[in-house]
Amino acid sequence: MGVKARPAAVEAIRQRVNQVSGHPAMGQVFKCLGAMAAGAVLAGAAVGGVLLPLPLALAAALGLGLESFAAYAGGCLGYAVLWGLDAGLEPMAAGLLAEACLCIFGDQLSRDNRWFAPGAATLFTILVGFLFLLEQRFAPAAVWRLALRAAAAGGGAVLFRRALEGAALPRLCLLAALVSGLSALAPGGFALGLPLGCLLSAGALGTPQSLPVAALCGMALELQGQGGAAVVLPLAAMVASTGQGFLARTGLWLLSVLAGVLLTGAGPMLLTAAILSAALVRLFPWERLFGLLETPARVESRQMELAAGLFSRLGQCLALTRPPQADPDTATVFDHAAERVCRLCSRFDECWKERLGETCTVLDRAAPAMMTRGKALREDLAPSFLSRCLHVEGFLTAINHELDDLACRRQARARLRESRTALTRQYEILAAALSRPSPREEETGRFVPELCCRGQSRDGDALSGDQTMSFRCGRRYYVLLCDGMGAGRAARAEAGAAAAVLRLLLLSGAKPREAMEFLNDLYLLRDDGAFSTVDLAEIDLMTGEAALYKWGAAPSYLKKKGTVEKIGTASPPPGIGAGEEHRPEEAKLSLARGEMLVLVSDGAGGEAAERFLRQYAGTSPKELASGIVSCSQAGDDRTAAVLALRRRIAL
Repeated sequence: MGVKARPAAVEAIRQRVNQVSGHPAMGQVFKCLGAMAAGAVLAGAAVGGVLLPLPLALAAALGLGLESFAAYAGGCLGYAVLWGLDAGLEPMAAGLLAEACLCIFGDQLSRDNRWFAPGAATLFTILVGFLFLLEQRFAPAAVWRLALRAAAAGGGAVLFRRALEGAALPRLCLLAALVSGLSALAPGGFALGLPLGCLLSAGALGTPQSLPVAALCGMALELQGQGGAAVVLPLAAMVASTGQGFLARTGLWLLSVLAGVLLTGAGPMLLTAAILSAALVRLFPWERLFGLLETPARVESRQMELAAGLFSRLGQCLALTRPPQADPDTATVFDHAAERVCRLCSRFDECWKERLGETCTVLDRAAPAMMTRGKALREDLAPSFLSRCLHVEGFLTAINHELDDLACRRQARARLRESRTALTRQYEILAAALSRPSPREEETGRFVPELCCRGQSRDGDALSGDQTMSFRCGRRYYVLLCDGMGAGRAARAEAGAAAAVLRLLLLSGAKPREAMEFLNDLYLLRDDGAFSTVDLAEIDLMTGEAALYKWGAAPSYLKKKGTVEKIGTASPPPGIGAGEEHRPEEAKLSLARGEMLVLVSDGAGGEAAERFLRQYAGTSPKELASGIVSCSQAGDDRTAAVLALRRRIAL
């Protein structure tokens, strides 16, 4: 029974382990353990006997959170084990002050502030080191050591942060720092960083990172007293790069290390580590470790960069194909008219050969009035020309026909020029949006949006032509109110399409003004007369500051306790034209002190709604939105969206 029950017990334990490891909290636990291990290893990094505060740099790069505390705790453990409490007291004290500073000010600073944590690490390293300088009476060697530690703290924080963000070279530098830190562990005089550095150098063979890895690992080992590594490993990587296939490269690398040891006198430890690395190099998935430049995120980023470059190039190509400023069709009007009427006239040679100069002068003087009016009249021609022309009415009819054709061609050219301008701007907006970095979704913000939308269709229709939408992108919160032209299903589809396009553009990185100009250009290219008005509010959840963009929409309101501020004026909707005169309105405002922003469609505006808005004394967006809709007239779709910000309660 016991033998049969054992597999079931093992399977139950395995399932339990899988359940525990798959729990969302375990991911954070593993990250903290990894940060602690990295901090402990980095504590061993030193240059000429000077301890480098790399655990502090890693904690600063991680920012405020459990991982940062874990990295600092691991560094303290590493200093205590590798160097003793007395030697590690200075970086441990600086790290403690930096962590305390992050705890106090970290939640009050934006994550976009990339210099606070490195600056704090550098500042507290200098302050703590200054106390030790007083004890050593500012000896030059002590000052030099303090400068080195301060540079390592601040520079390491910046470098490690870039490594955590996915940059390839900083990641390789982080690996080299781990090699340097592990070299402080030397059981029996054999530094453990030596085989790790050789193993990384051997594993990188055949990849674009081969020489950088060898150079960084060799430099890290050289600074830890492993003489010759900074020369032997890079030279071996260069020689091995000429080999074809794994065995050839590994063999050349091992022979090159042997030759380098003999020539430089690096010692047997490096050769032993190289032989051990050559034997173990096939046991690890190096293609994943050194495929840093080809990770899915980086491949996607490169594709986005290529797409942005393509859109930018297309926009430049369209911008170069400008039509000529001069209109060559003016002179051809009379030529075509003469071909139609005068060619068969008995006086053709007299008018267009013998007296050509006089004829051209008469027509040139008549041309400005004809072009301005768009029509030729008998009074435009000189009496001398009328007296000898046998087909005046036919000639004028032919000229008017050509003028109509010219007007159509000019209108088509203007439309083509407008479409080309719109398409060029669309390409530029897409290129700019794809080039911008994605916002950090984990930012919580100091404010929580409270939005209430109330709507009612016209005359009780089942569908409303007004569409509202709200979404978040990083620290930004967006509210959209689009009013489609007309009512019913078609208006609802138009407003929904406009809101969807704007949402996708904003999530892709476009700025609000760019997104609305993109929608305007889209309407111009469609040329079907359908459009939607737009209210777009962008709110910064960190500061409470907001910007309201309006295009063709009804006026909005900002309610501040007992006062009401009206925002926006009547303007044409998007899709009417292009150029500087066709731009959305923009208003800057703040919702940080309990203000309520009220967006209404055309049907929900009016004197009754504004009167209710001014009389309302509450603070509930729900009550305010419901009251505005209920007191509005029923002649159109009615929608009101009321937004307020509430301060987030810190837990």
